[in-house]
Amino acid sequence: MKTEKKDIKPICPHCEARVERLIVIKGGWFADHRVYCCPECEKIVGVNFTI
Repeated sequence: MKTEKKDIKPICPHCEARVERLIVIKGGWFADHRVYCCPECEKIVGVNFTI
């Protein structure tokens, strides 16, 4: 599979604002939890969980 790099600015699926940065909330004692939020509407756009 071929990958291609494009210089685009993603759109928030909730408020449809152009997203140039994300808010990251970190937490967890034994594992690493990260929640990514839109800076405009502050709704969750992604979650990452690492043990």
